Amino acid sequence: MTWPAPIICLAHGSRHPQADQAVFEIAERISESTGLPAFAAFLDFPPATLTTVAHRVVAAGYSEAVVVPLLFTQAFHARFDVPAAIAEAVESIDATSSAGLTLHLTEGLGTGADMEELVADFTAQYLAESVNSGTAGGASAENAVRTGTASAENADAANAVDSSVDKLALYSVGSSQPGANEAVAEFAGRVGARLNMRSTRAFVATGDNPGRDTEALLEFADERTVTVPLFVSPGLLWDKAKTRMPNGRKCTRHLGDAVAPVVINRACRVLQQAH
Repeated sequence: MTWPAPIICLAHGSRHPQADQAVFEIAERISESTGLPAFAAFLDFPPATLTTVAHRVVAAGYSEAVVVPLLFTQAFHARFDVPAAIAEAVESIDATSSAGLTLHLTEGLGTGADMEELVADFTAQYLAESVNSGTAGGASAENAVRTGTASAENADAANAVDSSVDKLALYSVGSSQPGANEAVAEFAGRVGARLNMRSTRAFVATGDNPGRDTEALLEFADERTVTVPLFVSPGLLWDKAKTRMPNGRKCTRHLGDAVAPVVINRACRVLQQAH
């Protein structure tokens, strides 16, 4: 049994032309940080399914791997699609290869304290850079999180240099699963508190009333607001909302490979428990 094991970043998948590349970049950063192979896999749309990637892992000589879902809630995809994809991948390996494969499943990205800190730092760096450069500053914000220069203190720094922003809007895909949207709303409130925001609201693109929250977002997101998409990669739903916003509104980019440290921590924790 080989240890440590490769990490598989399992995303939902999207028809957005740049979505796949963002997940591959997360895997690349993980590989750079750990020195181990890391793979991108998708539940839907692209050809890189978990089964396909599992065969690549076996071909590389590994007998186990860690699957980290790039999901923020314990909704339908996490509860049903992910376990089904893992079962399908293991069954395919067993049927076609003499080498077995153990897939260790971790919790998803979720809405816990580590993601709360990451999103707050990501947003604070965006605000600080947007003031300093007079531009959107999203790329520099991501680089700051990547290189570890972001910290909880950045929230105070961002507020100090950009007192004109005191509202936070968190925009997510949303879910019809009971409790999922409420968990994201609570998460948004905690991120807003870290950033000392006067007002914080969460909005969803789908769910029981698709479109209603997007309209509410457009009303809420004035010039005093920073809007953060709770997306690991570009998405069509976020693009549609963003393009309807008036010019000059502050919007960060998707989280991208800034989530890599959290993914690595999830994988390490599961491997320690397994061994």
